[in-house]
Amino acid sequence: MADRVGIQLQNVSVRFGETLALDDVTLDVAPGEFFSLLGPSGCGKTTLLRVIGGFERPTAGTVHIGDRDVTASRPQDRPTAMVFQSYALFPTMTVVENVAYGIRLRGVGKRDAHVRAQRALGRVGLEDLGQRPVTQLSGGQQQRVALARALAVEPNVLLFDEPLSNLDVALRERTRRELRLLQREVGHTSVYVTHDQEEALGLSDRIAVMEKGRVVQVDTPEMLYDAPATAYVASFLGGASIVDDPLAASTLSGTAEPPSGKVLAVRPASIQPAEAGLSATVVSSQFLGDYREVVLDIGAGRTIRAHWTIPVPEGKGVTVVSTDPKWVSP
Repeated sequence: MADRVGIQLQNVSVRFGETLALDDVTLDVAPGEFFSLLGPSGCGKTTLLRVIGGFERPTAGTVHIGDRDVTASRPQDRPTAMVFQSYALFPTMTVVENVAYGIRLRGVGKRDAHVRAQRALGRVGLEDLGQRPVTQLSGGQQQRVALARALAVEPNVLLFDEPLSNLDVALRERTRRELRLLQREVGHTSVYVTHDQEEALGLSDRIAVMEKGRVVQVDTPEMLYDAPATAYVASFLGGASIVDDPLAASTLSGTAEPPSGKVLAVRPASIQPAEAGLSATVVSSQFLGDYREVVLDIGAGRTIRAHWTIPVPEGKGVTVVSTDPKWVSP
């Protein structure tokens, strides 16, 4: 099991010319924690991961891994290993040669590197494929090779840059479960970048939600989902519709006096037909398997989404309420 070390980022900013990619980010990742950076494309999550790994130098701020200040250290001088989105495997090498490559770069002899590479392949269930050309592997197997290569250098910290995004849905779900089990077994501190909320919720001990280079909320998956602090977090993590009209929000939530300075966030599953509530008109109803996604016009150009199992015709008038209203900052 790897030594467990924490990560501390203090007032980290990164500027590319006129673009502020990271804006005064301060974060603490606990030793042994599986910590995810979640947000849409361009929010700064990959830049932050690259700062931790040493691939980007902060314009301002400091990075500590364990008790070491690594702000100015090169990637190979940090106790980290990166699993890239593209896997970054060498097509002319066998599986075991790919895994041993990073170990050899650290000055380990060929025989010892081979032993460690085979051990790492065993951890990801590929011990019998070491001599196969990496080009003969499936996408899921190549992803495992990339993970084995990272494990083989015995890092304290594993960094993941959307490693499952190239897999199909079924394989992504299976690999996600296996990745979480492996992380618990090995004990590495892990930082995982994703734009997929389901991935982040299923894998993480804690999640940092990012927007425009800033961290807007950090908490456990359960707390982020149940108690989003802002409209942005509520809409990104759970697909909530935001209702900023006080009268509509009051009627939909059944609240006599909405909290001052707050807007209403309502997730699709919480919108239900009722005898008394907010009047709405069905704009569209799309069958998606387990439910229909229904778009409701609530007036003044505002719409909300509902997930219902019953068909409803477009143009039909309905009355709805939210069974789980959440008041958040705009």
